[in-house]
Amino acid sequence: MKDNPTLKKSKDESPTENTQSRIKNLEMELAKKESEIEFLKEKFNNNQEILLDVIEDKKELKKQVHDFEVKQLDEKLNNFQQLQREKHKIEHRLFITKKNLDEARTELEFRKEIIEDLENRGITDYIMGKFPESLIRYNKRQPK
Repeated sequence: MKDNPTLKKSKDESPTENTQSRIKNLEMELAKKESEIEFLKEKFNNNQEILLDVIEDKKELKKQVHDFEVKQLDEKLNNFQQLQREKHKIEHRLFITKKNLDEARTELEFRKEIIEDLENRGITDYIMGKFPESLIRYNKRQPK
C-alpha cells in the first residue's frame, strides 16, 4: 500500500488533530473529485450537444441529397419526355414527307404516261382531234 501523507500518523499530532487533518484532506479531495465530475459532466453535455448537431446536420444533408437526386431524376424525365416529343414530331414529319413524295411520284408517273401517249399518237388521231385516254382522265381530275 502506498504511503499517503494524510493517513500517516505523526507522533507530534494528537488523535483529534490527526482526524481533523484527515477530514480536511478528504474534504479537499472530495471537492477536487466533485470539480472533476462537474467538468466531465459539462464535457459530456457539450459532446452530446455536438453529437446532436452532427446528427441533425446529417439528417439535413441526407434530405438535401434526396431532394437533389429527385430533381436530377425529374430533369432526366423531362429531358426524356422532350426527346420523345421531338422524336414523335420527326416521325410525323417523315410520314407526311413520305406520303407527299409517294403522291408526287404517282403524279409524275401519270404525267409521264400522258406525255408518252401524246408522243405516240398517230397523225390520224391528231387530225381527228382524238386525245389519248390518259389525257382525258387527267383533264377530268383537274378543276377548271
